[in-house]
Amino acid sequence: MPDLPYLEVTGTPEARGQAHGETFGRLIRELVPAFFDDLEQTSITHEVAPVTKQRALQISGTYREPTRTYAPELFAELEGIAKAADVPVDDLLALNAFLELHDYYTDCFVLSGCTSLMVPGSVTGEGALIAQNYDLASLFAEAAVVIKVSSDEGPDAVFYTSAGMLGCAGVNAEGIGVVINNLVPSDAGAGVIYPFIIRRILSSVRIGDAIDRVVAQRRASGMNYVLCDTNGEIYDLETTATDYEVICPFDGPMAHANHYLTDRLKPFERRQWDARGQSILRWGRATRLLKAADNRTPETLQDTLSDRVNAPIGICRHNEVKDGEACGQTIAGVVLDPPGKRAWFTKGPTGTNEWKEYSV
Repeated sequence: MPDLPYLEVTGTPEARGQAHGETFGRLIRELVPAFFDDLEQTSITHEVAPVTKQRALQISGTYREPTRTYAPELFAELEGIAKAADVPVDDLLALNAFLELHDYYTDCFVLSGCTSLMVPGSVTGEGALIAQNYDLASLFAEAAVVIKVSSDEGPDAVFYTSAGMLGCAGVNAEGIGVVINNLVPSDAGAGVIYPFIIRRILSSVRIGDAIDRVVAQRRASGMNYVLCDTNGEIYDLETTATDYEVICPFDGPMAHANHYLTDRLKPFERRQWDARGQSILRWGRATRLLKAADNRTPETLQDTLSDRVNAPIGICRHNEVKDGEACGQTIAGVVLDPPGKRAWFTKGPTGTNEWKEYSV
């Protein structure tokens, strides 16, 4: 069974970027044009204003300065990746803004949609787990990788990402972990993009600082960030570009998908009415599976992420076709044990490949 490609990077931002770009250069050069083509073709298929490469670069250009100001060291790492991979940095910035660019064809939610899981542990952290499936268009499948980073800017961290992207979900050596779900709010605009926020979360030592990495600046769009620390503190941050609400699994395990759960943020929801049921199903099904489990171990979460109810658009997807359109696929599965400073990643679809354990 294939493992996700693994790379360790260290040193200055430029050195880390160079190692990333050199190692995964072919994957990056293949992914970037496929990504731009998919943006345009998907928008045309769904009869919205075409998101051409030129339009995508125009939109992502509004993220450049807020993102550079937020994390100049990570922008230098991005520039290092671009140089080593021989890809324009503006193209790579747009690739890193792949979820934010979803806002510009807001009815296309059959393809993508991650499901996250939260299992609270004891007050000392024992048993606390978070997890997610990372679901995208199948073109991202070959670019899925795992990176371990060491630097003077924060604790070591290991995370899943796509080649050319700064980070998507992971855990650090201080026991801070993060997984996400995409949300599409009505206030999206110029702001910080999500992979940079992920990496700043993973540079945190305390959970309060990690929360501030999310909420203390204007974001380019809305995401649902699930944070957990070494004490088992779990905070689910539903965000728009300019606002946020907090949910905590105080009453037991819970899941989140791609729609707002908090009443105050529901008016921000831009998802088409006839595309919300799939997200609601995944949220409800995953929550029920977690609550029904007698013993919630990493393996329990791995099994939950492999569930196929409502196929082909369930918690786990296998790149099948519904009504003539591909439904995307589970690119990778992520299970994190922040108190234990451990992570398990698998090449998707979950349930078809072995899970590999990593430690920080």
